[in-house]
Amino acid sequence: MKSRILTLMLFFTMIAFATPVKTLEMEQKVDQEQINKWKADFGGVYELPVGDKTGFLREPKMLDFKRAFKAMMSRGDIAFGEEMLKALWLDGDKAILDNDEYFMAARKQLKDFFNYDDAEITKLPQGKSKITIGEHSCTVRFITRDDLQRAEMQNPGNKTFVTQEKLFERICEKKDKAFNDKNDASIRFPLYQAIEELQNTKVAVLKKL
Repeated sequence: MKSRILTLMLFFTMIAFATPVKTLEMEQKVDQEQINKWKADFGGVYELPVGDKTGFLREPKMLDFKRAFKAMMSRGDIAFGEEMLKALWLDGDKAILDNDEYFMAARKQLKDFFNYDDAEITKLPQGKSKITIGEHSCTVRFITRDDLQRAEMQNPGNKTFVTQEKLFERICEKKDKAFNDKNDASIRFPLYQAIEELQNTKVAVLKKL
């Protein structure tokens, strides 16, 4: 009997000590020190609360967008969200990634990553234009059909954003250092939008007679 009592006491003691450890792990939260470390390593850091779950994401780079768009082209819109969340994930409750109830809500918030500053276009003499994004600027010349054709030829695999990269390299005459980083989405997205706008300076309307 005594041996049985000791065995039961040992069993309940193990439970008593084990339970708080599990609870602490489940309730552990990301502190400011960790957030500061992430900022130093990755730049921007985002908190993503979804219902009773929370995740933490880093700021996306152009490489992340390229991979996500590639996934979307082959597997559809859902694949874009899956690829982006997986690539940007730093920490948090994995239910946001794995549970459809949380994932569907989380993927819709990814649209906020496209809210970059608009580029300002200033016309210059001789068909040139100055593109300003925040504190950075570059000067580009007039875009010809030959420029477009050659940029497309340099992207035989039709990879996302590569044609835009090649086109910018051809037409750029002067630029700040910020434009050297092909992976900086805060510069590249507004830049590519500005280049697209410069290709459509005239309005054409097809009318049936």
